[in-house]
Amino acid sequence: MENTSNTKPITHQKNLAKLPKALTPLIEREQWAVWRWIQKLDGSWQKPPFIALQPERHASTSDSNTWTDYSTALAAVQVGHADGLSYILTKDDPFGAIDLDHCRCLVTHSIDIWAQNYLQAAVHTYQEITPSGKGVRIWGVVNGDPLNRKFTLKIEGKDIAAELFRKTNKALTITGYTLDPAIREFSNIDKVFDWALAWGERRKAAAAAEQAPHGGNGFDSDGSKYSIDQIEQIVREGAPAGTNRSDVFHTIVGHYVGCGWQVDRILEHLQEHPQGIGGRYIAEDRLRQEIERSAKKFAKTELPLFDSWEVKAPPEPEQEAPRQSQPDEADPELENDDLDDNELDDDEDLDEEAADQNPNLPRLYAHGDPDPRPLKSWLIKHLMPEIGHGLMSGQWGAGKTFTFFDLAAALSTGQSWLGHIVKRQCGVLLIAAEGADEVRLRLDAVVRERCGGISRAPFRWYETAPLLLHKGAIEKLIAMARQAEASLQDEFGLPLGLIGIDTIAACAGYNQPGAENDNAVGQAIMNVLKAVAQEMKCFVLGIDHFGKDLMAGTRGAGAKESSGDVILACLGDKQLSGSVTNTRLAVRKHRGGKQGQEYPFQLRMVEAPEKDEDGDPITTMVVDWLPPGSAQAAPAADDPWSKPKRQDQRTAVLRLKRVLMAILADQGVDLPISPDGPAVRMVDQNLVRKAFYACTPTEGDTPKQKAEFRRKRFSRALDWAEDEQLISATESDGVTYLWLQPKSQGEEGSED
Repeated sequence: MENTSNTKPITHQKNLAKLPKALTPLIEREQWAVWRWIQKLDGSWQKPPFIALQPERHASTSDSNTWTDYSTALAAVQVGHADGLSYILTKDDPFGAIDLDHCRCLVTHSIDIWAQNYLQAAVHTYQEITPSGKGVRIWGVVNGDPLNRKFTLKIEGKDIAAELFRKTNKALTITGYTLDPAIREFSNIDKVFDWALAWGERRKAAAAAEQAPHGGNGFDSDGSKYSIDQIEQIVREGAPAGTNRSDVFHTIVGHYVGCGWQVDRILEHLQEHPQGIGGRYIAEDRLRQEIERSAKKFAKTELPLFDSWEVKAPPEPEQEAPRQSQPDEADPELENDDLDDNELDDDEDLDEEAADQNPNLPRLYAHGDPDPRPLKSWLIKHLMPEIGHGLMSGQWGAGKTFTFFDLAAALSTGQSWLGHIVKRQCGVLLIAAEGADEVRLRLDAVVRERCGGISRAPFRWYETAPLLLHKGAIEKLIAMARQAEASLQDEFGLPLGLIGIDTIAACAGYNQPGAENDNAVGQAIMNVLKAVAQEMKCFVLGIDHFGKDLMAGTRGAGAKESSGDVILACLGDKQLSGSVTNTRLAVRKHRGGKQGQEYPFQLRMVEAPEKDEDGDPITTMVVDWLPPGSAQAAPAADDPWSKPKRQDQRTAVLRLKRVLMAILADQGVDLPISPDGPAVRMVDQNLVRKAFYACTPTEGDTPKQKAEFRRKRFSRALDWAEDEQLISATESDGVTYLWLQPKSQGEEGSED
């Protein structure tokens, strides 16, 4: 249905600043304009092209002075002068495009069967969703003759359109909303254009024939009930399972004869699909002979061309009998084909053709078949797949949510996490079913500590959550995620890559006591996470609690952990007093990868810049990762490293301590304090300086100002620690070494 409301339509597009690689040939050409939604007098909306540098003036597809380069057009969109980008296709371009309008459902994102046939024919080239979200555009390279053709049709009661553009001038929107991210380049689509022309002509003929009275002798094609789309599938893939191949071949030829095709054209069409219905005859070099034989049967018939046409027996008594009888003597080779199909031994059957795919079943994959998809796509390399679902579980007080915020900071800024490379910098969405009042405080803290204090981070959250086991939960979660992704794209140009749900227990919506331990219920919860991940093309991470039996892992049904692609566990040694020590993150499960690794960390208290209403500090925690193998001691109340009164100085001193301890563990050397003194573990001061600089957020506009800011922070922290006799320094062979004084070593790990 056409949008005739006064509300501007939602634009469905991805990050225009990071278009898929397949679009590089277009990006390199200076043939860009911009578009924006314009409402017509009848209330409908259109997307005319405008000049990027003069967005109030229309661009012309025949005047290159109204076009610009990609970067200039992108800038116009980014500052709000337009809603999107348009590429100006010209008659001199080696590119072609096919528009499929009104074929995609905005709610389910399903694509109509007729359009799926187009996409399958062009499966190896670039395809993307159009701005309305209701259409699809196919792009590819072409060599054929100019073509500008539109087929406006009605299929199953729905108005649709297919438009073909080759070697012609046309402004076409670009969204980057690709259907297959694995496609990296344009493929030749001339054959797709040829197929599309034939498809459109037959559809138009079918529509005309459906309105006209039918005469003639009727059409006997063995009682076929195949639609036009099914016929095209049979041409590409072969006879449906359980049918007689020769009979189906006879039917297909009859269909094309009824369309007015000559033998040469039918031959050329079937030869394009050696795995299809004509495959056996192609292999035996007798395809033309069989087409001519079948075509003779229909030379004097009229074909009513509409889907699900009824077959009528010919009125003349001398016409051939129904196919259930013996084949007529004029067709001995057809008779032999029938016998061959029914009496083949196993080896001959295997040699003839592979099993056909049922269009009503999911796609069947076969080893050795070409597959353009990457074998593995990562969100965090070797740790978290780009698309998947899992859990971050743990004991109460072990820092699950703080760890999630640390993960979000890494993804938002592209920093490595746990030593693993972030492959997809992205925005993050948190659905806070519990602890919602802490989100702002914790997020602000991790942004200050991990993201350099940026003013706005690509992080969104909701403070209410749908109940996962209730009807409509998947649809509600997807709608929430789409809203978040649109917001992230608009502000940061980043996709939504991670969704966290905190906690699963709080928003499960169990309908009876004990349901939490039911494996079927646990699997149903994980299925919700999986469905959202698959639809949003991201990773969905549920935050959950451990049960009383720590060895059993996540609380409730074991099916939850069994279903997940990745299970992360926050572990610790919990005391009767409630304190938790030896905190660490474990990779409890990694589907297809290494698991069992542990990453020690400690929670460090930080103060918010603002005070509460009584003037007292507002505090929260952030995660500090420790060197591998470190064991975090119980927190001490009088950690000497925490004594500075000013927050900025205390932060710098504690940062120095963490850096110094980590480098001592990894790169320290044992040297004597003096020629005759005892040997202690020391570290090169330059190594400490570099590591301190790397994790210190900077202030200042120029590189010189930022460098000076880091230098002062390091020098003041070093001087303070030496004055407090927490560290000492010595020089050996021109190198300054630092080491921890016994007082500091005895209180290691006590900073929080």
